[in-house]
Amino acid sequence: MEIRKEIDFGTTIALWGPCPDRFLSQGYKKDTSFEQKIELISKIEDIKGVDLYGDWDVNLDNVHKVKEILDAHSLKTLLVTADLNSLPEFGRGSVASPIKSSRDLGWKKIKEAIDMAQILGSEMVDLWFGQDGYDYSFQIDYVWGWERIIQAIKDAAHYADEKGVKIALEYKPREPRTHIFTATTAKMLLAANQSGMDNVGILIDTGHAYNAGENISEAVAICKLAGDKLYYVHVNDNYKVWDDDMMVGSIHPFEMVEFLYWLERTGYKGPIVLDMFAFREDPLKAARESIEFIKRIRNLLQDIDEEEIEKLLRNQDATESMKFLRKNIIK
Repeated sequence: MEIRKEIDFGTTIALWGPCPDRFLSQGYKKDTSFEQKIELISKIEDIKGVDLYGDWDVNLDNVHKVKEILDAHSLKTLLVTADLNSLPEFGRGSVASPIKSSRDLGWKKIKEAIDMAQILGSEMVDLWFGQDGYDYSFQIDYVWGWERIIQAIKDAAHYADEKGVKIALEYKPREPRTHIFTATTAKMLLAANQSGMDNVGILIDTGHAYNAGENISEAVAICKLAGDKLYYVHVNDNYKVWDDDMMVGSIHPFEMVEFLYWLERTGYKGPIVLDMFAFREDPLKAARESIEFIKRIRNLLQDIDEEEIEKLLRNQDATESMKFLRKNIIK
């Protein structure tokens, strides 16, 4: 099949940090400066850019310095994530908090992310409403909560449109809340549609999709049906019970093969970004191995007759599908 020759790989900055967890808050590795992380990332030739998290990696005080560092290492800013999750003020929600000052702060952080994206030359801002949800029955008015989220997306899209920036909506079913409103592809597409804005799309994180019980390839297809709404992709792996952020293809290799096929089939043109945590692994090795896995699968797909895949999908014979994977992928 025909696949695009050029593809941009990217990475989040968290992969290159100390990788803390709830039992070891300082992390498993010694932390390094932002510039040292970028220098390490630049050693991987395939990586063309980075995701930056507001407040963690970049803020309005250091944004110009961050751009200088990235420019010096020939790396682009692919996306900026608004910090709607890591401040104590968001303990009861950000844009859907019952506390007006927290809602106002959430809007401030969204605007900051859009402003920083413009300065950094990125056309994409990620909105992940990880604190907007609930933990107990009768804790929130669901309609009111969704109305606040949809209005925030609409306001963000209007503000971003003035600056030539797009909004990518990232979903995840749980953590830090037990129930996050924006939990699935379908819910995010509903929110995007309800915003009424053309510059709003979806960010699929494969690990989050696994946690949501989704088929990651079907999620891509649904975004296509909704009007080419897949804007951005994060890749990692897990056992489907927690957001483990493991190396790509390490647990679900066949699902990743199908996912990469559907990215090509639906005409996805964005980057493929590593969103992993190398808790006990060398991040350089983990990143390289994940990228090489993706490149290997793409090369194999290139050599497959597309009509062979189309025949499989038309006939829906599971034994033939297994035969196809055995012959073409397990080599």
